[in-house]
Amino acid sequence: MEGMNQSYEALAQVRSLRAQLKERAAKVGKGPIADAMAALDKKCAEWEGAAQGSFFGLPPSEKPPENFSTLNQHFAGILGVADSADAAPTTQATAVFRELRAALESLQSLWKKIKEEDVSTLNKELKKSRLSEVDTSKPPSENSSGSPDGDDQP
Repeated sequence: MEGMNQSYEALAQVRSLRAQLKERAAKVGKGPIADAMAALDKKCAEWEGAAQGSFFGLPPSEKPPENFSTLNQHFAGILGVADSADAAPTTQATAVFRELRAALESLQSLWKKIKEEDVSTLNKELKKSRLSEVDTSKPPSENSSGSPDGDDQP
């Protein structure tokens, strides 16, 4: 459950940052700041990822690199497997959990570096240009264009 929560939190931060970058890109126009924002957004897009339809569908040689979206899904899948039985997790489930945990730690390390270096550098440039800084701790709901009550129902 912890891995699922951590991957979701990181995914929310990435989505929040991408929304803020998109918002500021409209104000910046062209130039070095716009280029830096585009490069950062490209990195974030890779870590955000997209939902996958199958957890066990790809052979290991064809397995794409993990991102926060797929990790969150995979942790949810493992949790579902663990919750479906009144027994200890199988050795296979435990091995998959360890792999997911290692992938999450690796991505979190990269994400931390991005926040400390890239986001910090970008914020200095935004501040010089008298634009509001980006904040990875800002909840994504503040950036979304959905309904204000957060209801996902149509």
